[in-house]
Amino acid sequence: MITVVLGMHKSGTTLLSQILHQSGISMGEHFDDDVSYDKGNKYEREAALGLNMAILDTESYGVLGIGAERGLDMTFQQREIMRSIIRDCDSRHEAWGFKDPRTALTYKLWAEELPAHKIVAIVRDPAEIWPRFKWRGMRKYLGNFRYAWDYVNRWYESNANILDILDTTAHQAAVFEYGTFMTDDEEFRRLEAFIGRPLTDSRRPDLYRSRSQPDVFLRSADARLRRRTGRNMDDVVKSLRAWRQAETA
Repeated sequence: MITVVLGMHKSGTTLLSQILHQSGISMGEHFDDDVSYDKGNKYEREAALGLNMAILDTESYGVLGIGAERGLDMTFQQREIMRSIIRDCDSRHEAWGFKDPRTALTYKLWAEELPAHKIVAIVRDPAEIWPRFKWRGMRKYLGNFRYAWDYVNRWYESNANILDILDTTAHQAAVFEYGTFMTDDEEFRRLEAFIGRPLTDSRRPDLYRSRSQPDVFLRSADARLRRRTGRNMDDVVKSLRAWRQAETA
């Protein structure tokens, strides 16, 4: 069994990967469970992360400069690396997977090579993620109009891509909302049912932070997004919720 976790940065992909890994599904190598997320444990398979960064032609771990126009193709060498990753994981693990938020941009390339797999997607209120990218000091405070525009584009592209993946994939898929998943045991049981095995509950509600309201920077960028695309972030959230409701109907 192969599980691919999809979600925007800071949306809960690490938590899902940690739950799966601690439940016997290999999501990477050499994880130290004593190292927290805040200390750098992202539960990412390094080979998949490295390949995604190569496909996206970036050496930076920053995310605001990587758009959806990148990662639409890969070289012959990159495809061979992808095949090697899949063969290696298949040979060593009965159940495995990977998560990297960049996979929302590269997934369709992975889907060309991956055998049957499951998709676990997670979406989070964009106003809750925005404080992680916002400049808090006064020196660049007004620069938040530009930072918010970059952030809104990345959030929109990532989650719109995920919605398109869900609408077109032939593989099993499930969608979760971060806030509900963190607080609702029924959602955790739904994940168990979808994965098909008992799971270790690694949720920590005390780490559910950044429950912020949209500020002037985010509202301005969201209005600009609607003028450019005809949709805003809330439209994408509503579409993902509708997909999730249809999934569980």
